Amino acid sequence: MKILQPDWVTHDDKSIFSIDIHPNGDKFATGGQGNDSGRVVIWNLKPVINEEAEKDKNVPRILCQMDNHLACVNCVRWSGNGQMLASCADDRLIMIWKKSAGGGMGSFGSTVKFAEHWRCAATLRGHAGDVLDLAWSPADVFIASCSVDNTVIIWDAKEFPQILHVMKGHTGLVKGVTWDPVGKFVASQSDDKTLKIWKTHDFSLYKTITEPFEECGGTTHILRLSWSPDGQYLVSAHAMNGGGPTAQIIERDGWKCDKDFVGHRKAVTCVRFHNSIMKRTAPKTNKSQQYCCLAVGARDKSLSVWLTALQRPLVVIHDLFQDSILDLSWSHNGYILLACSGDGKVSCLQFSAEELGTPLSEDEKNSLYQRMYGKDRITDLALIEPGKELIIENPYLFKAMQEKLTAPTLIPQSAAPATPAKAPEPGPSVFHPAISQDSPPQRKIMKQIETKTADGKRRITPMFIPLNDDVGEPAVGSSGNGQFSSSTASKSSIITVEKADEPVPSTSRSSSNVVDQDDIDKLTEDTVKLDIRLTKCANQPPTTAVFPPDPPEDPKKKAPIQTMDTGPPPVTGKATPLPKTTLRVHGNYRVQVQNDSIKTGFGVLCKVIGHLITLPKDDKKIWETLIGSPVVCVSLSKKTVLCCSLDGSIRFLDIHTGAPILPAMSLTSPAVHCCFSPNSNLGAVLTENCTLRVWDLEEQCVFLSGTCRDIVTNSYPSVMHLSDQGVPFIILANGSSFTYSKKLESWLITNSADPIMRHGLFGSRIGLTPRNIKAYPLSTIQSFGPSASKLNPMAFLENSNKAWQTPAMLSFIQNQIKITENINSPDEFRFWHTMLGFQLATHGTEEKVRQILDGLFGTAYRIDGETMGFTKATLIRDILDQLKTQPKWQRIYTEYDDQLKMRSGMMPPDDVPEVPSPLVLPGEGEDEEEADGDAKMDTAAP
Repeated sequence: MKILQPDWVTHDDKSIFSIDIHPNGDKFATGGQGNDSGRVVIWNLKPVINEEAEKDKNVPRILCQMDNHLACVNCVRWSGNGQMLASCADDRLIMIWKKSAGGGMGSFGSTVKFAEHWRCAATLRGHAGDVLDLAWSPADVFIASCSVDNTVIIWDAKEFPQILHVMKGHTGLVKGVTWDPVGKFVASQSDDKTLKIWKTHDFSLYKTITEPFEECGGTTHILRLSWSPDGQYLVSAHAMNGGGPTAQIIERDGWKCDKDFVGHRKAVTCVRFHNSIMKRTAPKTNKSQQYCCLAVGARDKSLSVWLTALQRPLVVIHDLFQDSILDLSWSHNGYILLACSGDGKVSCLQFSAEELGTPLSEDEKNSLYQRMYGKDRITDLALIEPGKELIIENPYLFKAMQEKLTAPTLIPQSAAPATPAKAPEPGPSVFHPAISQDSPPQRKIMKQIETKTADGKRRITPMFIPLNDDVGEPAVGSSGNGQFSSSTASKSSIITVEKADEPVPSTSRSSSNVVDQDDIDKLTEDTVKLDIRLTKCANQPPTTAVFPPDPPEDPKKKAPIQTMDTGPPPVTGKATPLPKTTLRVHGNYRVQVQNDSIKTGFGVLCKVIGHLITLPKDDKKIWETLIGSPVVCVSLSKKTVLCCSLDGSIRFLDIHTGAPILPAMSLTSPAVHCCFSPNSNLGAVLTENCTLRVWDLEEQCVFLSGTCRDIVTNSYPSVMHLSDQGVPFIILANGSSFTYSKKLESWLITNSADPIMRHGLFGSRIGLTPRNIKAYPLSTIQSFGPSASKLNPMAFLENSNKAWQTPAMLSFIQNQIKITENINSPDEFRFWHTMLGFQLATHGTEEKVRQILDGLFGTAYRIDGETMGFTKATLIRDILDQLKTQPKWQRIYTEYDDQLKMRSGMMPPDDVPEVPSPLVLPGEGEDEEEADGDAKMDTAAP
């Protein structure tokens, strides 16, 4: 055995927290602290183990250096095929690196050129705290990460950055994670003095081990546990036996904890098994032995190497470093062990075949797996997929189960979304359940937000970093006893960036809770673009519009239909006169309001002038009328002009002639909001004292008379909208919104600070769908609630109790269904039924699924009744279509599908795929002791 300590392997004398050797054995990666950032370095292994190569200046030592992480890197791990490198850090991020052609440059501003170029192919965001450890699954199907937010996240390595599952259950910092080489379990170790084993079948908790860790304290920065390559032993980090630190051996057979590795004087920080199963000839019996090899590192600065065939360690090296050993790595095909320490040094141990033995060949390893587990390692590991360990009993379901369950879409994929007035917002046009197993990946950061603080300083913030996330500041100074935590003295400080005092402009919508009336007015179907003679300044407060001179008219151009308000909407809850000259445009018609334009002996008059912009220059003015009180708000439709005055009077005028449609009416106080329905048949007014009136202009009668005093307490109405069905929507300045049910004579809550509402709105991603107030009124109104920057997107990770999430989401969805039924929105009514099916399929229980389906079936033999234009059979079919993609619901699907066909008289389809029966998916044939734990699936929300 040789011990080498290359002094040139360093992070500028900063701590090195992780090390990992590439699968082909020619390079290794280190992760730790850099200069004001986290650092990942890929090194050439040849100069470390070969003295001649070390002296040869033509042999590069550093292959690539990446300083992309904003804080200290805690772990680096190569994928099994060596094509990807994963790194995690205190900046809450996981970065996936891939090699690109050609050499690479150093950090920004550096002229150093490296031999290789590794680019960040994906950035994984999901943890709410420092990410401490990583582990690739067998065959590189998944990657697991653990964090100080008490969670373990499983990522889909085939579709980065998709989160497959968030495993909650730990009540302390999770500091280590490892995969079962057989692919059935994943294990995690935490400061809560537990080691938990999770099933990869559905990522539910399978076993919690506490006994060896009851006397342990949280004295280590990491707890890197490891699984033996044969899958028979799981060795933990920091454990205690009789008051002394040990590395606990947990046997797969019954999860027994009666053996451990002893001898270290301080807590064990990391354990790493050799990647291969070793063999040698026993010296006494001359029989072939098969065993595993592992290394153990501890806070006592010592390292020990053990063979499972020996009762004592093969070698123990004391005082190898000046600080704790933080990570270990074996070469895949050789006899090299690398170790790194908090003192910033790396050591290399070279063993011989006589000392360690000879690795088993792939054929020998597969033969061993066949004997132990009844499955072939190569083929079975490549087929790992959670949720597919069941026999498909119904041939109708075979085809459906080959497809992934995806979130339902409000806007059909084949149909183009309605065109809003402003450019369509970036982002997907579907709703995605919270932590959905098939939620789409986040878009790349392509834009940034620039803000200015009160002192004039500029701040630039990437779009997808929440502006209000709490960024902790690491502790400064060193610990007296050398203990490690998630933020140590050797790591760079992270400066918390304060938010700007003023609202941050966004490409999608305002980040302020006060919603601008223009956002609602521009959502109707008739809205296309502004008049060519008008300009709109983005991110500027509205100003008084001055009537512009007319440019030469182009008879070939036909003016588009358009709607525009150039005057500021009321945002104080009090009626105030419009500026002296205010302009409104709708389609080819332009209405100009001139307050205080004529002074008489009886008072000041307001002039209202109508223009038709398609007429010649001198003939555009088509009508003019006078109003005896200043106008406080005005609204246009394709038929009517609605003027509301400061004296409480309101007037409906014909937009073509200016003639009154209804006589002038008076309300008890002046109006603060007025609007029309998209079809122009209804008009509404909301006054200072919360009086609400809706008139039917076709029938010339009142349609609705009420008050909104019940909903206005500590806020005031900021936006009002009216649907074609006469349903009013009111959004308050605090972000809450309501709609009125004429049938119930009550205001319905559509958005509020209620935790269930907040969880539901964030989980279903309301607001990512393009706004269309005519077709999807509920989702559009809800998208005007509190800005996404005001919500903590990681709020669901802050509570280790996950049991509340599924019933909360189901309660939210069922309430959405009732609201859409009351406001007569058929498309959203069906969508939320489909979303209900999706939630039941992914996180529901059998009891809840049966309750929902039985409620839809009712007691009648036939189910021909319609709701919102849809038969019950259609709604039931939408839910069943979601259930059929999940094998665990196949029997319930078959039961209710047969019942649906019988009740509705439906015949089974003719194109039933012929499937050999029985069809067994991967997972059959495993030992009974492990299969017993899979009998009951954990269906709680992630």
